[in-house]
Amino acid sequence: MISELKIRNFKSLESVDLKLGHFNLLVGANASGKSNFLDALHFLQGVGSGLSIDGILNGMPASPISLKWDGIRGGSRYVAFRRPDDSQAEKVEFQVGFSGEELQADLGGELTYRLAFSITNDDPAFNDESMFCGSEILMNQDNKRSVVDRAIRPSTQEPIDLSKLTTLGCLTAIYKRAKLDPITRSMSYEYFPGTIGVQAKRFNYASTAMADMQFLDPLPANLGGYSSKLASLGENGEGFAALIHGIEANGSKPALLEWLKELRPDEVDDIYALEGLNNDFMVAIKEGNKEFRAPVLSEGTLRFIALAAAFFQPSMPKVLVIEEIEKGLHPSRLRLLLELMRSQSKRTGTQVFATTHSPTLLAWLTEEDRKTTFVCTRDAESGATKMRSLAEVPKLEELIQENYSLDQLFEEGWLESVLHES
Repeated sequence: MISELKIRNFKSLESVDLKLGHFNLLVGANASGKSNFLDALHFLQGVGSGLSIDGILNGMPASPISLKWDGIRGGSRYVAFRRPDDSQAEKVEFQVGFSGEELQADLGGELTYRLAFSITNDDPAFNDESMFCGSEILMNQDNKRSVVDRAIRPSTQEPIDLSKLTTLGCLTAIYKRAKLDPITRSMSYEYFPGTIGVQAKRFNYASTAMADMQFLDPLPANLGGYSSKLASLGENGEGFAALIHGIEANGSKPALLEWLKELRPDEVDDIYALEGLNNDFMVAIKEGNKEFRAPVLSEGTLRFIALAAAFFQPSMPKVLVIEEIEKGLHPSRLRLLLELMRSQSKRTGTQVFATTHSPTLLAWLTEEDRKTTFVCTRDAESGATKMRSLAEVPKLEELIQENYSLDQLFEEGWLESVLHES
């Protein structure tokens, strides 16, 4: 799990330090920086996937060996923080901390990964990279070339340009090949000695924790029609009905149905996927003897089913990112949505990042939730985004103990005013 994230000079995120949990919620007005933070997660996904810096920022077309990759909004030209005088920051930096039971039990402790890149004349290049396990240096600028060369031993290959590809990405690619290919494994020197060693697993853990992200913003048009089977639920709800069919087959439907019954009490008796003519499917629910197919269901109902179903996918992602989780839902159902996100992230082990514009949702947050609910505000002079957890807001816990309503404090602008002053 990504337990800590520090960002410097990425878009409006001039200086952001966050302690993260299983369920993380971002709140704030439009243009406060929430989307820029999601872009930062997308950037880390590209790093973990081993993509080139240019590909991560500017996008890559589909190829026979990879899917299309959408670059960061604005591309390399607008990724660095712009100061009030319109000059750009010279360097963009990330520090990612990882923690989890597997790290403590099998890999020797928590991991820290640091990365920095710069852009000169719109040409991006990685210029700093390091990784640690506790205080042990696994890789840094001084040894990363030798780390890669020892792992790959490219006697007949051209040297890898580590200003364009991360060491982490290179080692992860070799790790994956070494697990499948005994020739690659036998070529390995230190990091892949016969069997995949602890050192390689550390690099793979960090890259997988970043690469295995799923972004979701389901669209009614995709949820209400027929869909074919995909490897996982698509970003805009592609493959939704086929996923429901898969959930029926793997025995998870009763648990999903319980959540849907909470959404529509005393109404829903069943949910299933109707098979079409072209090996595709459409979602339907049953209320008594009546069948209601997806096209007649409300957008809010469809979206809730899709978000709930996302937690019953056959292969769960390490990170699930959901935009505006309250879309289409009546305020009275927001508490159920929050309970879904909170409980299922813990059950599955999938880390959740979600954005919301709903003050009502804040009223249902627990004290534990407030530690990883981050308020985004924008400094009027510098344009920099500030992100502070609700637990860090001065006097907020005292006001809550005095029965002040958190959603009312948010609606009245109290939270923003306090954060601007602090």
